[in-house]
Amino acid sequence: MGGETNQWAPLVYDGMIQVEVPHDPKYHFTTDMTNQAINWMRFQKTLTPNKPFFIYFATGATHAPHQVPKEWIEKYKGKFGGWDKLREETLARQKALGLVPADTQLAPKPSAIKDWVKLSPDEQKLFAHEMEVFAGFGEQTDYEIGRLIDAIAETGQLDNTLIFYEIGDNGASAEGTMNGLFNEMTYFNAPLETVPEIMKHYDDLGGPFSYNRYAAGWAVAGDTPFKWTKQVASSYGGTQNPLIVQWPKHITDKGGVRPQFHHVIDIAPTVLEAANLPEPKSVNGTPQTPIQGVSMCYTFNDAKAKSTHTTQYFEIFGNRGIYHDG
Repeated sequence: MGGETNQWAPLVYDGMIQVEVPHDPKYHFTTDMTNQAINWMRFQKTLTPNKPFFIYFATGATHAPHQVPKEWIEKYKGKFGGWDKLREETLARQKALGLVPADTQLAPKPSAIKDWVKLSPDEQKLFAHEMEVFAGFGEQTDYEIGRLIDAIAETGQLDNTLIFYEIGDNGASAEGTMNGLFNEMTYFNAPLETVPEIMKHYDDLGGPFSYNRYAAGWAVAGDTPFKWTKQVASSYGGTQNPLIVQWPKHITDKGGVRPQFHHVIDIAPTVLEAANLPEPKSVNGTPQTPIQGVSMCYTFNDAKAKSTHTTQYFEIFGNRGIYHDG
């Protein structure tokens, strides 16, 4: 599956074989892949009930294109009063949850991002709707992942199932330009879509005739409290993502927050330690490059433990950054 898959008509492979998806107007890929994962998991537990299973479940959401059934979009109608307000609301929630220090201040927006109050009525209407689509896409994804977790619970194995819920693969993307996009392929071909042009397709955003992204101002809001977004490797706004870890039988601090620095390369070592497995030195006769990440298991029941991942290099499209010891 491609990284920017059309959620209504995806190019899908089962192993090495391309498969046709159903020609159903209600078809959506996130629902389909959830059904496939549930059926595969049940099949494994039926044939080998005492054998562990591993699922890598990577949805298209919320990467562009932002495509989701209208009923999910409608849930957010009128919920967004601008990216400046959303930044303030998000920071307040982050403080309440203990995710950032109580004295954290919002970084200034990039100069290219206009104040919401200075936008025209059409700009506000369009941009708010773009975020409604995005939010609906995100909630639908949460719902489908919830179905998968519920199916695991039905097997009686949820308490002993280690789940990593990684929300995103980089900071929120500002690649939708200042106005958003009805067809994100225009981003790769230079012509910029204007607000009047996108407004002609207002009701199609999120649907099967669109390939849309939101305006860059929402990406800045999505990276609260930081200034920058995806493609800026030297900013936490470009590189940080939330990670939720659940393992009820072994993690007793339900809802706890962890301050340690870690990177996605640390997930594999964590799985290996949790499963009491050695790092593979060779796979099918092919020597393996040593894993450079470190296990996060030490954080599961020690919120104050000192971080063991002290240095990390970041790079994207020639933009570079390095983290070192806080």
